[in-house]
Amino acid sequence: MSESPASVRPPGLIRKQQAIRQVEHSKLIAVRIEEARSERGMSVAELGRRSMIDRKRLWYILDGQRQMRADEFVRVCAVLNLGLRTFLTPAIADEMRRSRLGAGTLAGHTLAAACSTREEDPCAR
Repeated sequence: MSESPASVRPPGLIRKQQAIRQVEHSKLIAVRIEEARSERGMSVAELGRRSMIDRKRLWYILDGQRQMRADEFVRVCAVLNLGLRTFLTPAIADEMRRSRLGAGTLAGHTLAAACSTREEDPCAR
């Protein structure tokens, strides 16, 4: 049985939707980091100093003008004592569980499982 044309999404549309979700999640990460920084009464300059990120670069990251590298993300998480669950929304966890794209499936299930357990979060150390 073939799929109807309405249920088949063109590859370009799929990539666009993935890019939109990625941008939305990038904003979520910045917002959650900003909330944690503010709750702790820490300035952007102090967070930058403690996480060894130039304060101007960090400001641009938190303002959405630059992308955060993985090493910067880990250092900021460590300084603010943030776990991965802080950044995982139910929709993202569901999407990761449904993912069936090779290595992405393993990584998705591993991350989703790690974020749904009570064990210590490696990013929160």
